[in-house]
Amino acid sequence: MGPLDKYILTEDALKATESGFELRFQSHWYRSLPLSCMDFNLKIDGEEVDKNHLKIKVNGNEYRYDELLALDNEWLFILDRGVVEVEKPLEVGKAYEIEFKYDLYIPYILVGPETKPLLASSKVKKKLICQLMY
Repeated sequence: MGPLDKYILTEDALKATESGFELRFQSHWYRSLPLSCMDFNLKIDGEEVDKNHLKIKVNGNEYRYDELLALDNEWLFILDRGVVEVEKPLEVGKAYEIEFKYDLYIPYILVGPETKPLLASSKVKKKLICQLMY
């Protein structure tokens, strides 16, 4: 955990949609990174959401989770929010325990004898009220 973790999920991050819900997030790193450097795990009330059911939205574009690794030209900019979309209905007005593990692989900081990208991992656990998408 780092000093910017508190900004990953804000109080208005959880929104109900017609087909399920969206979780809006911001990066905890001080620089913008391409989606190929990101990984996510999401739990709702302790139940892990299958990554095959995740879609990621940034910059007006939508991608399946399994496309992330190839997206080295699609960036999440530091002041923008990304969106994780899940086709699982949630009740508007109800509070849910959200656990969002957000991993960033920093390509310009190589560590260890194998010179792998630095892993900047963050796990945010927060109770959020599901709001109506407007």
